[in-house]
Parts: sequence; C-alpha cells; structure tokens
Amino acid sequence: MLRAAGPPELRGQLDDVGREALLTLRALIDHYLERMDQRPGPGDRVEEIPID
Repeated sequence: MLRAAGPPELRGQLDDVGREALLTLRALIDHYLERMDQRPGPGDRVEEIPID
C-alpha cells in the first residue's frame, strides 16, 4: 500500500530494504547449512573406553 501511494523515491528505498532483508536471510541460511555440514554424523561418534 505504501508502495502505490508513495513517491518513486520511497518505492526505491522500499525495494532496497527488501533486497537487503533477503540478502541477510540468505546469509543466515548459508551459515546454518555450513554448520550442519560440519556437524558429526551418527557414524562419527567417539566412544569412551575406560583404561584400567
């Protein structure tokens, strides 16, 4: 609604804000995917073996 009622400068600024929000969201998703790839899987568990 603001887009349609506002001047062209406001529309451009809203486009910029939306673009920055999407870029931030993409960076967060990439970060979490990278962390998930580094997480050890079920076969990578370390078993503690007591030494007497």
